[in-house]
Amino acid sequence: MRAAWTLALLPLRQAWVAALLLLLMLTGAIALALAGGKALYGGAMLAAFALWFAWLLAGAALKGLARKETLLLPDFRRALAGAAALWALLFWLLPCALTSLRWGLPMGWLALGVDALAIAWAVLTTSGSRSGFLIWVLIIGARFIPQPFWLSIEPALHNPLLPLAALLLAALMLRMTWQRLFPIGDPPLPDSPLLASEPMRRGNNTTSNVPRGKLMQRLNGWSEHGASALLQRAATRYHATPTPTPGRQRAMLRALLLPHEQPRGWLVRWLLWGAFIAVYALALGHSAQVGMIAGYATFFAMSGLNVVGTGMPRLQPSLVELYFTLAPDTRAAFKARLVDSFLGVLPGAILSAFVFTGLAALLIAPHALVSILATTAILAPPLALATLALYLSLPVNVILRTVVTVITIFGQMGTIWLGYALLERFGPLWGGAPVLVITWSFAIGAWSAARKHWIDSPLSFDPPRARAGA
Repeated sequence: MRAAWTLALLPLRQAWVAALLLLLMLTGAIALALAGGKALYGGAMLAAFALWFAWLLAGAALKGLARKETLLLPDFRRALAGAAALWALLFWLLPCALTSLRWGLPMGWLALGVDALAIAWAVLTTSGSRSGFLIWVLIIGARFIPQPFWLSIEPALHNPLLPLAALLLAALMLRMTWQRLFPIGDPPLPDSPLLASEPMRRGNNTTSNVPRGKLMQRLNGWSEHGASALLQRAATRYHATPTPTPGRQRAMLRALLLPHEQPRGWLVRWLLWGAFIAVYALALGHSAQVGMIAGYATFFAMSGLNVVGTGMPRLQPSLVELYFTLAPDTRAAFKARLVDSFLGVLPGAILSAFVFTGLAALLIAPHALVSILATTAILAPPLALATLALYLSLPVNVILRTVVTVITIFGQMGTIWLGYALLERFGPLWGGAPVLVITWSFAIGAWSAARKHWIDSPLSFDPPRARAGA
């Protein structure tokens, strides 16, 4: 039973900031429910969203456990089943029982089926399956279905057996998710630590670097071919002279450490992440604020910069041969060449910001396209440099790393949103000039400090130490 409790608390312990947010949402939902009246329905909606968010945390924790060796642990399946039962009792059956007490047994029976589908969707989405994305497509497509169609199927929607069908469908989705997380066969090859995660891949750095689906495999192969060509060109220039220049050394390092930072890799990234942004924009409709959507798009554009902060510790054991190949005069010189090569992630992030924000503006408010692109031109370069500096100097402590990452993400989105509002209010001169000076001052200062701290820190070729219990 102790193992079951440990697994049940794992989603909350892994993401304590999200767990705190979940607690605040549930507290607010209870307060609105106790207030009664119209606030009761608002509390019910907030509680429903909080419960769905809880299952997103559970799905993320389950994905972290998705390793073949975990199935070999004593009574792992029994402990996992016990943890799932505790979560189902607290975050599924209990809310459905409360719904039955307040609105009657038929409503509780309907809530049982609807909640089961929402739970299965949350777990499926966090497993990295593209099926979770397709559900968003179905939700958006439902907005364009003619009203007579809904009137024709209205009797079927009131069928008392409909929740039972929802339960069966949810069970099928959960089974698919389990087979995806624990597939039969040999374990996949690991990704490169500095390879940015993309929707076409099965997962993050702990999973295979071979995507599923023929289309995704072709896109991945096309991008890999571009990376190989880039590496060959860099190697040819590197060996063209007996003593390679520092510029050629940095180019060689970028080709080795950042293989997908080249035009083909950018195009694949724009195609895949652009589809997510398009779905999000269409889901919100033309009533959404274009500045908010542009901030959301910027977050996707800058997401690849985090691979430097998270990937370098895992890459340390592989730097030994590189160190002896470059034969630097000092360790500080070696680290300086490494950190300067990291600037190779900036062009892709900046160009992605233009593509994603422009796409969002075209879908939400085409009249604001020029303003959005002007805002991106002013803010994307310093924002990318500052973000890279913050990720480069991430603290070792997991909690502090999480806090810095969350602050960075909201800072990116808020900066674009505020910059767009200032340009709209005061124009490109009076609104853009102060923003340009402030952002570049912060970005240059942050990068200089992060670069100096990174170079002055001790050079280590040891792998990162595993946390206790990992």
